[in-house]
Amino acid sequence: MIRLALRERPPFRLSLLGLTPERLAGLGEAEIARLPLQQGNRRGVLGDWFTVSVDEAEERLILAGGDDRLDDVGAGMSRGEIQVEGEVGARAGMGMSGGRLLIAGSAGQAAATAMSGGALRIAGNAGDELGGALPGERNGMSGGTAIVAGSAGSGVGDRLRRGLVVVAGAVGPCCGARMSAGTIVVGGRLGEFAGAAMRRGSILGLGESADILPSFGESGIHDLVFQRLLAHALERSGLPELAARLQPLRRWQGDLAVAGKGEILTAP
Repeated sequence: MIRLALRERPPFRLSLLGLTPERLAGLGEAEIARLPLQQGNRRGVLGDWFTVSVDEAEERLILAGGDDRLDDVGAGMSRGEIQVEGEVGARAGMGMSGGRLLIAGSAGQAAATAMSGGALRIAGNAGDELGGALPGERNGMSGGTAIVAGSAGSGVGDRLRRGLVVVAGAVGPCCGARMSAGTIVVGGRLGEFAGAAMRRGSILGLGESADILPSFGESGIHDLVFQRLLAHALERSGLPELAARLQPLRRWQGDLAVAGKGEILTAP
């Protein structure tokens, strides 16, 4: 186990890009402290801001004293586990392909961006573009699971290609916009323009919903096999309260403006 303890709140943003369990495995405390660290617009080393301790050989990293100025936490990780004892900044879990990233607080913008595997859990809230795409890319998140216990901002699952995104609270506008596959579950209010230009995939709004776009056609109330399978997955993920709400739901198909074959499921 490797423990990085933030000594004080930095006056600028710190990028922890590349500081993953697989990269740090086998390194001693002095070696880890000398690793490069982007500090605002200049370069430094990890030891400038963190106290490093190494106890065991297992691929587990604990980040003590999280802060919303710590960006790129867990970005690019493919195995192992990162536990954050607090909040983080932007791009948490960006490009993850495996492993587990557990954040005890909130996360900033673009968490789970371009994620292709692994599991991200955020105990607080998430910013805009959760599970979205990198700038200029056609697809966003393409695999894995991102779970937020609180609320999230706008653009959740924008261009989602595959995977599961769960937000227990409310989400902002344009949830699931331009998605081509995958599943988004929202326990709270589903914001405006949900599913805009979606071609395939499923959005489940289990709380209050804003007006569904007129380019979606209602097809009645359904109790699909998919809903029961999803309920089992949510129970295994420790979300029984959401699983219990996957009762018969009203189904909307679209976005017909782009000949889409996706669906939005809402409370009857």
